[in-house]
Amino acid sequence: MKENTMVNKVIIGVICAAVILYFAVYLALGFRNDLVTTTAYAYSVDVGTQASALLVRQEQVLPNSGQYVDILLDEGEKVSKGGEIALIHSSQDSLDTRQTIQSLEAEIQQLEYSLSTGTQTTNSSRLDEEVVNSMVSIRSLAAAGDLSTLEDSALHLRTMVFQRDYVYGNTQAATQISQLIQDKKKQLDQLNASLSQAAQTITAPASGYFSGEVDGFESLVTPEMLSSLTISQLTDLLAKEPTADHTALGKVVTSSTWYLAALIDQESVSGLAEGKTYKISFSHDYYGMISMKLDRMVSENGKTMAIFSTNTHISDTTLLREQTVDIIAQQLEGIRIPRQALRVATQTVTDEEGNESQVNAYGVYTVVGTQAEWQEVKVLHSDDSYYLVEPVDETASSRLRAGDEIILNSTHVTDGMVVRS
Repeated sequence: MKENTMVNKVIIGVICAAVILYFAVYLALGFRNDLVTTTAYAYSVDVGTQASALLVRQEQVLPNSGQYVDILLDEGEKVSKGGEIALIHSSQDSLDTRQTIQSLEAEIQQLEYSLSTGTQTTNSSRLDEEVVNSMVSIRSLAAAGDLSTLEDSALHLRTMVFQRDYVYGNTQAATQISQLIQDKKKQLDQLNASLSQAAQTITAPASGYFSGEVDGFESLVTPEMLSSLTISQLTDLLAKEPTADHTALGKVVTSSTWYLAALIDQESVSGLAEGKTYKISFSHDYYGMISMKLDRMVSENGKTMAIFSTNTHISDTTLLREQTVDIIAQQLEGIRIPRQALRVATQTVTDEEGNESQVNAYGVYTVVGTQAEWQEVKVLHSDDSYYLVEPVDETASSRLRAGDEIILNSTHVTDGMVVRS
């Protein structure tokens, strides 16, 4: 009998302890402050329309009249009418000599620059940082496949390394560079003396911009065709794979004004209007945005054709032809909030005839002092992680503003509720 009494006491004690623990946890959770907030801030979003497009330029193809060609101009370099574009050499040896001369001239120029700047008083820690930054820059360019400035970056790194050697006490560095310059100049004189006369000089038939890329579109689509170009014709052009003339020396873009013929797979494009200027971003080979004027827009059969023009960035875009572009039709400005901050409230509205109906209103709760305050907003744009909103009433004294503290995950929040002690 005594054993049963003891067992009962133990069971009752365990139950009491469990009940006490339950209420302790409940009270602890009840007093826990689960208020989580963040700051709303001003934000802008570029709303774009994707399109398939062709770059259209006034171009003149240069025929190649020799086997051993030495191109004198860089891609996109400006040339005047009659200016030298290339030299046609009589043999491979002559061409190799000419290319060696060009390399030597570039090296001498770099060494002379290094000599003139290397002896200047320079902070050693800053030089160390510049050397590292130059190495990182070259690595980034190579990884991105952007070789347009790789040579200049390598020359800059060589200069920084020389300056670093001089600052760290290599007193023979300047003498060594001077001697190296003299040796290379002697080598350059010998090569110039041995260089045979070029068989022919290729000159520009008109002023413009040189490009070594000939893709076959030069005669298929021209600026003169754009005023009457149809959607079906542009569709056919985008599907073509023209045969490029691989024997051509290159071409001269004879006008600084160039065009973009874009095909959009929708009949109505909000925000686009003829005569206005829009920003265009390109799919590859050019990483910036270009402002272009919308000259002509045609819609039919669920598609829209837009013809844009500009007279800027011609040197940067001579290699581009078929592109997937984003046309920035409009820029939205508002206040950015996390998706979990937006709440839906049901409101009763009365129309002019006195009829009541229930509608959804969107808003956020902000912390004002110690209380939660409801701010009604209108959603301008949504993304996977945020909404872009604006106050429903921009003139109201109590409205959502950039910099406001907004509530994220506190449960059972109401307007005017005390949320902070």
